Amino acid sequence: MIALFGAKLIDGNGREPLKKSVILVEEKAIRAVEKAEDITIPEGCDCIDVTGKTVMPGMIDTHVHLVGGASENMVWKWGILPPLVEHPLPLMGLKAYARARRTLEMGFTTLRDVGDIGFAAIALRDAIEEGIVEGPRIKASGPYLSTSAGHGYAMPPWLVRTDLLYPAADGVDGVLKAVRQIIKMNADWIKFTATGGATINTWDKQQFNDEEIGTLIKEAHGKGRFVACHAVWGKGALVSAMYGVDSIEHGCELGDEIVDIMLDKGIYLVPTLYAPQLISKRGADFGFTPEALSNLQEAASKHGDSFRRALSAGVKIAMGTDSGYGPVLHGTNAYELELMVENGMTHMQAIQSATKTAAECLRMDDRTGTIEPGKWADIIVVDGDPLKNITVLQKKDNIRMVMKDGKIHVNRGL
Repeated sequence: MIALFGAKLIDGNGREPLKKSVILVEEKAIRAVEKAEDITIPEGCDCIDVTGKTVMPGMIDTHVHLVGGASENMVWKWGILPPLVEHPLPLMGLKAYARARRTLEMGFTTLRDVGDIGFAAIALRDAIEEGIVEGPRIKASGPYLSTSAGHGYAMPPWLVRTDLLYPAADGVDGVLKAVRQIIKMNADWIKFTATGGATINTWDKQQFNDEEIGTLIKEAHGKGRFVACHAVWGKGALVSAMYGVDSIEHGCELGDEIVDIMLDKGIYLVPTLYAPQLISKRGADFGFTPEALSNLQEAASKHGDSFRRALSAGVKIAMGTDSGYGPVLHGTNAYELELMVENGMTHMQAIQSATKTAAECLRMDDRTGTIEPGKWADIIVVDGDPLKNITVLQKKDNIRMVMKDGKIHVNRGL
């Protein structure tokens, strides 16, 4: 048993923080959460003094790409070759593990990977669950579905067996087959591109047609899977919302009609404010063409307004970063929280977007996302107060301890 005592506790529920708290952890779960004066720490506990620190739930990023994309020493040569052609899949799998570990060290105990290559993120998920390697808990979607020549379909047509690397699905029969293939590989979610991207394929603001989108969502739901859609533009987002998609990713062009449907159906927004802002600043260094950066401006100019419209209306917003896309590097995920605050969230709302609300989005809120008895012991200890300064979560040295499932994976001097 472990006892964390003396810290200010942000439990993720939005309540007033508990000062001088005691959290008892037994095996994988939280056993008790009390004021220090209201509890007697059992004999034999491993007591860790966290006085003067802040304790909060492990954070959750609901939109990452662990496999593929850029890293510190790899530039995606847009319009020339996708990274898989230049880097073997086993190497990319090893990089995915390093990225996952880096993110865990920054206080993120759960990730949702919304688009890998060759099911490598699913393999990494299983390796972590089996204890082969240490990393955050992963919910994985496998490769995301696109139309032929649609957003994310990067393999040249002269290469064979592209279906398991960059799946393309056309027509109702093609969509059914693709969804079933991904489910067979034991994906947790299905991800598809409802629209083109902000930098490429802007020619098509709805890629799958209405019937294909409806078929995809119905089939996934019928097989017990949740569905996330890449929807930069409003046209594809509207159709996806009408058919009851579970989360809309990016949502740069959300009008009142889409927002009303999201509220009615309980659809989550994962805004990824980080990606367009950073790409506009550093995209050229990562191989983005001037044309791509120019295209980005149209979406980016609407992004903040859409976020604030959804927030004001009461849409459920879960934190996601698009880490792995261009210059959005793994381990810098907490920067998204600063942007959320800049765009109207309170510090507490931003924290909840990365804890309680993110867990709800992933349908894991009965097990994680808050610090309560019976939940998994996903806990971080922070040097500083993120309710006063959200940026403290961006600095590695401020993340003093990371605990996942009751096991301490990071301890920086406690």
